[in-house]
Amino acid sequence: MSSGFLTVEVDDATFTEPVQLTFRRSGPLQRVRTVDLDGAGPRRARGLQRRPDGSLDADAPAWACPVEDSGAGVSWLVYGGNAGLWLAPEAAREPDLEDSRQVFETYVLVDRDAITLAE
Repeated sequence: MSSGFLTVEVDDATFTEPVQLTFRRSGPLQRVRTVDLDGAGPRRARGLQRRPDGSLDADAPAWACPVEDSGAGVSWLVYGGNAGLWLAPEAAREPDLEDSRQVFETYVLVDRDAITLAE
């Protein structure tokens, strides 16, 4: 098990509130493929990354790692890029704030069985 800290920083307010939070890691960082929030079914996890030129990369990787969680012991932290985390159906090609099937978060804390890691 690795130890250390991980800082999640979202500084673009287009999709979520800006935030800077630090978590204590209890395992390695891994790419995540899908996340199932509240049993609603798996959604593809993507990072939203604002480039220096202002354009948006809506297909950046999303990341996960186990972190210490005072309420649950250990949870899996899932996060994206500097503009947040995008959870959407596989077919979604562009972020759409009006589409109720798409979820935008700064990060999520979930159980291990709620995520599918990339190989």
